[in-house]
Amino acid sequence: MTVGDPSYWDDFFQQNLLPSVLSYVIATWEQMPKPGPSDLEDMISDKLYSALVNAKCRNDFPFLIRREDLEFDTDLAKETGRKDIVFFPSLQEQEIYLCIEAKRLNAIVSGVRRSFADEYVKEGMQRFVDGKYARFVRHGAMLAYVLDGDIQRAMQNVENNICKRFVELRMDKNNGFVTSEIRPDDPRTKETRHRRSHEKVVFRVHHLFVSG
Repeated sequence: MTVGDPSYWDDFFQQNLLPSVLSYVIATWEQMPKPGPSDLEDMISDKLYSALVNAKCRNDFPFLIRREDLEFDTDLAKETGRKDIVFFPSLQEQEIYLCIEAKRLNAIVSGVRRSFADEYVKEGMQRFVDGKYARFVRHGAMLAYVLDGDIQRAMQNVENNICKRFVELRMDKNNGFVTSEIRPDDPRTKETRHRRSHEKVVFRVHHLFVSG
């Protein structure tokens, strides 16, 4: 499938799609009832998706939004995963999208608080790095539902896990979060930078932490 000039799409993502999507997610989240400390990711994501498609300002954002979008390997003729929330800027380019992979952090499970930072990294970020998601673009996004509201602690736990897995994440040693180029003044938004095995250019994961 033809996916266009990667350099064009990279610029489009940074200048148009990413700023719009991150702002839209934040604005929508702030209008929603907040999840409980033991709510599950899928339930939270279902509510967020519904709020995104029903928002009053929806028509101001000209992209297609999909929930649990199927990732399919046409060479193997098999499903390889389902992306949590996906934003498509073009109906003609199915491989060009911004995938948001959502994970809960600092959740209560059976009466015990768990950070889930390890799952955020291994079951979220790693999927982008391995090329399971966003293979033909240079940007992906992680959305953290911080269910106890302690964003600073959640971010530190995630960054500690990132630094422990820098080899698997194809990052330079001791590199963790860097300031977001999309929202440099927003302390809830960070970036990580990776070099995936199937390409030479830098792949960026954009991290957005929202409070429960």
